[in-house]
Amino acid sequence: MKGLSLGIPGVGQVSSGTHFCALYSGPAERDRLLFPFLDEGLRHGDKVRCLIDDAEPASVRDRVVGHRGPGCSQRSAQLDVERVSDAYLRAGDFSVDLMIQFLSESVDVAVATDFDLLRAVGEMSWVLPWSPGCNDLFLYESALNRVVKHVPAIFMCLYDLKKFGADMLVEVLRTHPKVLLDRTVIDNPYYLDPTEYLPAAGVDTATRYPMVKVDADGDEGVGDGWASLTHAELRVASQVSRGITNRMIAADLCVSRHTVDAHLKHIYLKLHIHSRVELTVLALEHRLATN
Repeated sequence: MKGLSLGIPGVGQVSSGTHFCALYSGPAERDRLLFPFLDEGLRHGDKVRCLIDDAEPASVRDRVVGHRGPGCSQRSAQLDVERVSDAYLRAGDFSVDLMIQFLSESVDVAVATDFDLLRAVGEMSWVLPWSPGCNDLFLYESALNRVVKHVPAIFMCLYDLKKFGADMLVEVLRTHPKVLLDRTVIDNPYYLDPTEYLPAAGVDTATRYPMVKVDADGDEGVGDGWASLTHAELRVASQVSRGITNRMIAADLCVSRHTVDAHLKHIYLKLHIHSRVELTVLALEHRLATN
């Protein structure tokens, strides 16, 4: 889908598969971006999800849906509003894997309930003050670019310029291909593709995800495990490294979801890893990921 309005006055159109950050100063300016975005999603007939902490979810819902009138119940069914912390910190700490899974499942649910598009907006102030696990926030923002371009969705991340320091804003720009600033969506010249961003973010992949690890008993480590992956497992790993969900991988490879789950379980066991993020890093290091 191309030519989708964001609903924000003066802002041009975007296409499905867009992940962008909106930079603003203070609650009033945030609301001038947030509410038109939500209203346009409901008007267009999309599934709309809003994650917010600096305003009461109930008040946001009431303002968007209204209390009565034609279409009120339909608008209510389209809109989900919850606290950011309930989504981003569901396990207590922030988890890249769990958050990517949460958004991927949100897309799956939207499609399964006959919505053509998911519009999701998340206020990112939850990360301040420094929250458990939030050092991985920008790994998540970077990984999200691999997910969104393959699914019918628009993701808008809200960053308050009054709250984020220069160092964090640099990372914001490095992980968002498009930026909404002064009511203009621009192609971000500072954006780094996920294949470039992981080392740029200071992630020591050689330490965190060693390529060869042989223990004192000579047991096979990660490096040897990679060589043991079958052709089918390599195809699944390649798809995972591009941020594609298991359901979509199954459809693309013409196999069952159960088969994909089984391949992924075997891959984890062979590589001695536990998450899609670890697998993505290893795939990138082996130049397995494709565009």
